[in-house]
Amino acid sequence: MARNLIQKGHAYYCTVSIPRPLRSLFLSESGKPKAAIWEPLGKDHSTATIQCAERVSYWTKVFTRLQAGETLEDIKASEQKLEEQRQALKRFLTEHSRKVVSTNADIDHVVSMTYPGESLIPPPAARLEFVAARFPAPAALPVPPQPTPAVGSETVSQAAAAMYAQMERDGNRATTVDGHRLRVRAFVEACGDIPLANTTRAVASDWLDKIGETRSNRTRNSYSMTMALVIETARKRGRYQGENPFSGQKVKAAGESYQPFTDAELRTLFTALPREIKPAQHSPETALPWVSLIALYSGMRLEEIAQLSAADIRKVPANGATITVIDIHNGGKNALKNEASVRLVPVHSELVRAGLLKYVAALPKGGPLFPGLVRRASKGGKVGARLGELFRKRLIALGLKRAGVCFHSFRHTVSGKLDQAGVAQTDAARVLGHDIPGMTFGTYSTGPGLKRLAAVVEEIRYERVFG
Repeated sequence: MARNLIQKGHAYYCTVSIPRPLRSLFLSESGKPKAAIWEPLGKDHSTATIQCAERVSYWTKVFTRLQAGETLEDIKASEQKLEEQRQALKRFLTEHSRKVVSTNADIDHVVSMTYPGESLIPPPAARLEFVAARFPAPAALPVPPQPTPAVGSETVSQAAAAMYAQMERDGNRATTVDGHRLRVRAFVEACGDIPLANTTRAVASDWLDKIGETRSNRTRNSYSMTMALVIETARKRGRYQGENPFSGQKVKAAGESYQPFTDAELRTLFTALPREIKPAQHSPETALPWVSLIALYSGMRLEEIAQLSAADIRKVPANGATITVIDIHNGGKNALKNEASVRLVPVHSELVRAGLLKYVAALPKGGPLFPGLVRRASKGGKVGARLGELFRKRLIALGLKRAGVCFHSFRHTVSGKLDQAGVAQTDAARVLGHDIPGMTFGTYSTGPGLKRLAAVVEEIRYERVFG
């Protein structure tokens, strides 16, 4: 839902993308098809968050009905009829129970108790009489139980918003904060924006178990860590008391450690990943072979490669010579894992042989290295998310998928090759972007240090894996 809630100035808006086949049904004042629906939600973030979730749910149902063959007129008519039925029943219940029924939620609660499983309000007199029999005067209508927050307690969304603000003030990376947003959003969508005081250990355990049904233990633990951090941050601000229901909820991620590729697996993989020097149209599919090959001969992370620009592959002076490097840096929309990730990695000779420099030369100047990639808001703004999905599908199709093998396995494969070659730990760390106390970027940025690093990179050797 984070991608649907937009802040402009001091106001919040809900934006819902209209499926392309339905856009002709939603016209602007000028008569042009709309790409999205925008609705104002006011200035209060907590209220806007709840309202946005409701509007997204509403429009999703409308789009589903339109795709099933209904018209907008049909939907409006059914909604009007439903509202008339609600008002009729509200008047009837108020008269017979001597209690004012003020909201649709009250009405729905009565109907759900009287006719379990029904969502529409039926108007026949027989049913109204049956409702009156169930709730005779002067008995009061049953009111849905409302959670009573402890003094000073916040809702999950309120506590999370305070945590995000603190993380941003502390200089945390935007992708880190966005990751927490996505996990909190998953909790709110599943359990509601409930007060922290009502987030019991049972609620936490049941939700995490549900996550674990479709996700790995490592992913489940990430969700647990995020929610534990939300509550712990609220505790420090005096908005929560008692035991953190997410503490001790981590489970063992046994058998999930990353595994390196074998040379035989690499030959099979890269035979199925032919490269194009000048793709007719750039796409994630044309980028994947190059991204994979760069990872194979550098150990770079997926997102580090995906967010490169063409200018990031450049020549730098090195003690009277020049060395072509991959410049891995922050800046612009780039977001690296940590400070140690900022580095220059010399381009391996096998990448040159594969035609990487020719591919770069054919690109528009100043543009991205992989023009076919786009950032995904649903993945925390990452640009390499689609590549990870494609790579996994390719592994499965080739029969190479096994426990611990994924795109990140390239880093472990390179690490193993450097270790086998007897490369010093600090040199390997400089290539891979690992943090080593006392080591700085400048040590290997120019001169003899960079020439030494180029020799280290050449120690990444395989039996021939591509033609």
